[in-house]
Amino acid sequence: LAQAKAKFLVMSFTSDWRFSSARSREIVRALLENDRDLVYAVIEANEGHDAFLMGIPQYLAAFSAYMERVAIEAESA
Repeated sequence: LAQAKAKFLVMSFTSDWRFSSARSREIVRALLENDRDLVYAVIEANEGHDAFLMGIPQYLAAFSAYMERVAIEAESA
């Protein structure tokens, strides 16, 4: 991760049994330890592992806000 140049969006869903929020926090810690640019969000959801496929308002809002930030940064580059 120390050599990564990308910006990161890490999202987890509280009910995801396959990729738990605890594992996402490990990724976030590693990114922070390497001074990487990141956004992290934990989404309350009951949909389990497939939550990212659902139209959960909190998820859609967080993802849309991040993508808007990416678009603005791309325009100003």
